[in-house]
Amino acid sequence: MRQHLPHACDHPAAHRLLALLATYRFATTTQLARLTAEAYGSLSSAIRQTLRHLARLQEYDLVTRLERRVGGWQGGSTVSIWTLTTRGRRVQTGSRSRQRPRSLSTSFLAHLLAITETSVQITETARSMTDASATITTEPGCWRSYLGPAGQQLTLRPDLQAVVASPHYDDHYFIEVDRDTENPARVLAACQRYAAYYASGAEQRACGVFPLVLWVVPHAARCQQLRRVIASDQRLPAALFAVITNQQIEETIRNGAAA
Repeated sequence: MRQHLPHACDHPAAHRLLALLATYRFATTTQLARLTAEAYGSLSSAIRQTLRHLARLQEYDLVTRLERRVGGWQGGSTVSIWTLTTRGRRVQTGSRSRQRPRSLSTSFLAHLLAITETSVQITETARSMTDASATITTEPGCWRSYLGPAGQQLTLRPDLQAVVASPHYDDHYFIEVDRDTENPARVLAACQRYAAYYASGAEQRACGVFPLVLWVVPHAARCQQLRRVIASDQRLPAALFAVITNQQIEETIRNGAAA
């Protein structure tokens, strides 16, 4: 059962920050400010107000801050990462599961932050477009269960699902955030799972369309590597996949991805 916020924290901005941390699990101060920036006059104002509300939430043991050195953020310097405490999760979701964020590996945190960053960039891009909006679903809400060829129950586990909608089009994406830490063979195996799910027809029956599987990678060399790996399996439907760098997210959301 969800609990009420302490009166000192009962502010719409505090509710928004708790909801974002419940959704993304981990986010930096700047990521949280960027996600809520539309409520403020500027990003610098959003950062100041975000820090003020986070400090109050921390005072009441609803959030905690991890000071971790994570590559790819602020030149690899120590970055403030926020997450819900056990009490904060109970207040926000009613869950009684215990939080042990300090036990998580830095590499796992870096992957979660990269997923959050991808979502932030999609959100910012959609906000800057005329008559467009983005609906982003995180795990496990974006996961899909389906039957394999032998009737076995299988689960597809994208990092994100995004729908960018306008009066003229809807672009659907399953998103995999790659940090160049996985063996290319595992990436190929993941693509084969998407192809199997596509062949099942379950998504098309439910939604009328199958999303483009978008791999977001950290640099151009990895982009070329994954494109070659995916093209090497001629059984994969080529139009089902696209590989972009994280610097190409805005362009892709604005113009659509070239498979």
